[in-house]
Amino acid sequence: MPNTRLIPQVAIDFMNDDHAEAISIVDNLLAAIENSSDDDVTLQLEAFFAHNQAHFSREEEQMIRVNFPPYGCHKGEHDRVLTELRQAITDWEANKDRESIAQYINCTVWNWFINHIKTMDTVTAMFLKQHPE
Repeated sequence: MPNTRLIPQVAIDFMNDDHAEAISIVDNLLAAIENSSDDDVTLQLEAFFAHNQAHFSREEEQMIRVNFPPYGCHKGEHDRVLTELRQAITDWEANKDRESIAQYINCTVWNWFINHIKTMDTVTAMFLKQHPE
């Protein structure tokens, strides 16, 4: 299960804040998978999707603002993850497979999240820090 103490920090506060909020949403989602109705799981999944859309959009706006050279690569990864998450939600809605969605969140999403912060987000935040508003 995700643990906030393991989240790498980056050089930009809004990114760290968004990452911490993502963990809170994931914790609520995992609790819903364990103990709540199917409808609550769906609501938590949609909240997680909406959070990621908003967070990715904030990052992308800042990357555009500073003309971040690898913007396309970073945005492409955001787009890929949102597409994958939307498919996972669609699969959940069709099958209501709690084990499968828990596995996806605990393994696929968690591993991607940590790797993405350590790589793309760290570099992006360092670049943004050098180009304050």
